[in-house]
Amino acid sequence: MRKNCKVKLYESKFKKRQRRKAKVVLVIFLSILVAAFAYVFCVVNPIVVEATRHMVFSLSTSAVSDAIYDVLNEENVTYDDLVDVTYDNEGNVSLISLQTVRLNLIARKFYQVAQVYLDNMGKKGIDVALGTFTGLPFLSGVGPKINLKLVSIGAMTSTFQSSFASAGINQTNHSVYIHLYASVSMILPAYTATIDSVTEMLVAESVIVGKVPQVYLGSNSSLNFTPTASNVET
Repeated sequence: MRKNCKVKLYESKFKKRQRRKAKVVLVIFLSILVAAFAYVFCVVNPIVVEATRHMVFSLSTSAVSDAIYDVLNEENVTYDDLVDVTYDNEGNVSLISLQTVRLNLIARKFYQVAQVYLDNMGKKGIDVALGTFTGLPFLSGVGPKINLKLVSIGAMTSTFQSSFASAGINQTNHSVYIHLYASVSMILPAYTATIDSVTEMLVAESVIVGKVPQVYLGSNSSLNFTPTASNVET
């Protein structure tokens, strides 16, 4: 009887020790898991983003530039398509205005083609060396490549802006530029980084013959134009 009691007591103590060990192991495992997650989220991901930000920015800018260039060639956009110049009886410029309807149509085309180019860029992604994910500077760029996917997000926005420069006596060079803004997300483990880009490109230009009012030469704001969302929906 006493022997059975001692055996049961021993088994009870053994089970308690096993449970304590299991709890300790579980706590250690969870602690390591939390520490690893915190290290990846707080250290590794920011380093990867910083190491690849310029690459993503360059790729997105290049994609948008190619889209704008292709649209301008396809649509054969000219200065007269976008700008109206009105002269007074003395041959001086009395009014310079942008053709907003035409600009809206062009902006819509820019959005559509740029979105396709950005989507294709995202499917290819970017290759990042495995050593970069350690968070250790001396291992950055070392090891096999890991492909990270890119996703274009949100609606792109644009503005058209004018620039005036003297081209001689009573001659003014008028340039119209587009600024196209895009956002690209880089998908990382437990983290998503958004990288914004803006692409500026010359859309059209011409030399205006005649005296241009100082209001245009002194300020470009009167000819800035942002397409409205209602006019550029796809």
